[in-house]
Amino acid sequence: MKMFSVAYVIGFIARHLLCNGSCDACKGCLISETPSTTDVYIRFKECSCTVHSLTYPTEKLVKTVGTAVTILEGMISEVAHLDTVKCCITSTVKESVIYEWIMLTGCPLHHQTIEDEIVRSVTRISVPWCCKWKNESLILNTV
Repeated sequence: MKMFSVAYVIGFIARHLLCNGSCDACKGCLISETPSTTDVYIRFKECSCTVHSLTYPTEKLVKTVGTAVTILEGMISEVAHLDTVKCCITSTVKESVIYEWIMLTGCPLHHQTIEDEIVRSVTRISVPWCCKWKNESLILNTV
């Protein structure tokens, strides 16, 4: 279930990336035209069975963002107390995740922008979520 809801959020990230202006090749590497196994939750969240208003990310994008989130979750407790938490996480995610597929399936002109925006989006969404989750677990443990 976690991967399905992650795919839903990644669809939001893909839509955000495309709002900044991209070519058809980049759109093709971010948005899936054919249904995949990660689309179940997204289809469930659609308001209509016939009109698709939500964005369906490609499996490669789901895998990439999922890997980035896993790395972030693994290191957040080690760096959450630092003033440079965002910088630490950003550099680790940039170095640890493989983004070559963007260059291969997208275009050479936009691949760096897409990579940077993926990392920025993961950091902006996941850091507050991890902190909230940790705070809630601490509250539950004290009750």
